[in-house]
Parts: sequence; C-alpha cells; structure tokens
Amino acid sequence: VRPDFHSYICIQNPATEVADVRITYMKGDGTAAEQNMLIPARSRGTVNVNAFFGAADGPAADFSAKVETTNGVGIVAERPMYFNYNGTWTGGHVNAGMTDTATSLLFAEGTTRPGFDSYLCIQNPDERDADVLITYMKGDKSNQQQALTVPAKTRFTVRVNDVIGQEASVACDFSARVETTNGVGIVAERPMYFNYNGTWAGGHV
Repeated sequence: VRPDFHSYICIQNPATEVADVRITYMKGDGTAAEQNMLIPARSRGTVNVNAFFGAADGPAADFSAKVETTNGVGIVAERPMYFNYNGTWTGGHVNAGMTDTATSLLFAEGTTRPGFDSYLCIQNPDERDADVLITYMKGDKSNQQQALTVPAKTRFTVRVNDVIGQEASVACDFSARVETTNGVGIVAERPMYFNYNGTWAGGHV
C-alpha cells in the first residue's frame, strides 16, 4: 500500500453457505494485522487493502496475506494490484493465492537489464524464522547465491537489481531457486516492473 500502489484481495465463495473469512496481513516491519469478513454463498467479495491500512511508505506498507476460512467453506482468492511505479511505469498485475507453503520454489524468468526492476517477495507464515537461500542461475551460465533470514510471520522483499547488478548483458537475465535451509515453509513470488524497449511500460508477477 505504498504511494502509487493500490492493492485488492478478491475472494470467491462458490459454496452454498456463507464463508467466514479471516485475512492475516504479515508486513515488512514484522507487525501483523487481521481483518474478518463474511462472503455470502455464491458471491464475490473485494477487499480494498489501501482503505484498510491507509497508504504509507516504508516496510510497514509492504504486506503478504493469508486468506482462510474459519468455518471450513472452500474459497478462491487472488490479489490484483495497480501501480504507477516510480511515477513513470503504469499498469497492473495479479497473482492467485497458493494453497500451501513450500521449502523450495523455482522461477524461470527474470531480468535486471536497463528498464527492468525485478523483485523477489518472500512470506514466512511460520512461527519460526526461515533461513532462505536464493540461487540466481544466469544467462551467462554463472550462478550467484544470496542468504538471508525472514523472521516469523513477516514479509521480506529482495530487489534483485541490487544483488546481481544492472547492465545490458545476459549476465543480468536470471532464473531463481528460493529455498529454505532449515525446513520452514515459505511462499514467494517474483514481481517485475519494466519499460520494454523504452515504449511499453508495465509490470507482471
């Protein structure tokens, strides 16, 4: 919910009974917040996260979310986001929720060439800290590793440009493996914002 980012959580309840939904927001500063709502049977509910938190800046404005029901009704959830990245690149992207954590996740595509800003966002919903190892497998056939710790119930953001550099080279094209070395389950995604060929601006995840 940083300035120029508008985030939503869209929830579908295809069941024939009301879904009692709890959203747990795990923020970049280590704090958490909860939001409860009822989604009627065969209905769609939309949460305006900016309206819930209020736009802000800094790690407290970065969040991951756990969307669950407390009465056993199955739901579907996704998180659309609309942005004006750095005040110049406008667009939107969406990501469907994962149903479970994992100890290893793979991302095939990423780049930090000029005009591309890539991130890895890592959520640790566990009660324990997660020791994370990121392996960047680059287009020049080299590998680079980054170790970090994501505290319990926290969201952590890696700006990949700051790790592997930014230049017009295959060495800045990467795939990534994000894994934990202490068995703690995590969730990860790879947002990217771009101005492709200086003409097409946007973002995807």
